Formats: sequence, C-alpha cells, structure tokens
Amino acid sequence: MTHAPAAAEKNSKNAVENEQQERQRWMKLAAPESNLFLELYYPLLFFTNQKRRILPEVFTVRGLQQKSSEQLKIIRSVLFQQLNLFDQFIFENPFHFSSKQLEIVNTWKRSRVGRYFIFRETNYYTIFLSNIKPMQAYGVLALNREFKTIFNEEFPVYIETALLPFNDKIIADGIFSYYRIKFGAGFIRNLQKSYQKALDQEGLIISL
Repeated sequence: MTHAPAAAEKNSKNAVENEQQERQRWMKLAAPESNLFLELYYPLLFFTNQKRRILPEVFTVRGLQQKSSEQLKIIRSVLFQQLNLFDQFIFENPFHFSSKQLEIVNTWKRSRVGRYFIFRETNYYTIFLSNIKPMQAYGVLALNREFKTIFNEEFPVYIETALLPFNDKIIADGIFSYYRIKFGAGFIRNLQKSYQKALDQEGLIISL
C-alpha cells in the first residue's frame, strides 16, 4: 500500500480547501452585497404593501421580514405586475436611499418572476432553467446560502422565485415556493437535452 508523503498530502488538502472557498465565493453573493440587496429589497416590498394594503397588520420592514414566503410572494406579485410602483418608490424615496441605490432598484424592473428548474451547479453558478418554451438557462447566484443547503434535495428541484439583476449578476430574491416533485431518469435526460439546446441557441444568461 502506497501513502502520499505528509507534505504532499497537506498541500493537496490546502488546494482542495482553496478550491472550495473559491467556489463558494462565486456560488453566492459576498456578505456586503447580500446585505445591500436586503436593505433595498425589503423596503421596496414594504412600500408596495403600504400602497396596496395587502397585509394591513404590517407596520415596519422588520415586521414584513417575519412574514412567510407565501405572504411575501403575494406582495412581490403585486410589485412586478404594477411596475409603476417602482417609479413611485424612486420618486418618493421614503427611505432616503442614495441615487446609486435607487439606480439598483430601478434595474429590478427587468426581473423575471416565474417557475424554474434548479438543474445543476457549475464552478461559478447554479443553473436555473425556465419552464416555458423556448427554455432559457440562467447562471444564478444565491444571496447568503447556497441553493443546495436551502432545499436539501438532489437537483433538479422545481421552484417559483424572482430572478433579479444585481451588480451585473443574476440573483434569486430568496422568496421561494418549492414544489416537492421527484423527477425520473427520463425526465432528467430531457432536461439535459433542453439545457444543451438553450446553451447552443442563446448561451448561458448571466445578466438581465
């Protein structure tokens, strides 16, 4: 039986750890970016709730953050169906955001809310596939936890969420509906074919 020298084993371990750290750096936003997103997004949802009186018992952003994903999804749906709410928010600027922060909020008009298959991970992104034809493939970053730790399931999984542009990246907003469906081998093979077709026709979409 052959054993690697201790120094070589240590170097190999360090290389693996460095690779894992580099991968994690790409798979989700850095903490300052994640914090900035949450500092902008939830006030926008709170503003939407106040304007449309969806959850009248909510009086603070913190109170809104404590609501369930299903309740937050209702507010999000109203926001993205009524894009004029973005303009109202930017004009009134109730939270006194900077012009740069308001520019970020304005880019969210290009967001895509819908159902997606979380198909696989790469070294840099998690691949989301749209459920409409022609299927599109998105390279998405998580906010502060990798998607596999959120759903604790083997990919693919089927979800509903919003994909948003953020600093030249695509992120999921962290509000999910998760459909517990077990996919057979044949379906997964078809997803792989659709994924490859999407790459051939349009490439991997990494910005909105």
